[in-house]
Amino acid sequence: MKSLRRLWDSLLSLIAALLAAAVSFLPAWYAHMAIDSGLASRWIYLSIAGLVFVGTVMVFAFLRKARDGISPFRERRRR
Repeated sequence: MKSLRRLWDSLLSLIAALLAAAVSFLPAWYAHMAIDSGLASRWIYLSIAGLVFVGTVMVFAFLRKARDGISPFRERRRR
């Protein structure tokens, strides 16, 4: 039963990593496309860099939790 719970927690963390990637990388991509098409100015690249940095940190944190079998809302494994 514990292995099933850890597998479920890993799956939840993997889903959280995918959602974090979608929430951070898709707006960054569209902002980049807006700069290329001339709709936005080039100083927006600073915001894009910050968004990509935070998104990357979040994705790697959730992937580490998925590897260790930890739920996305917990700091340690369940007992």
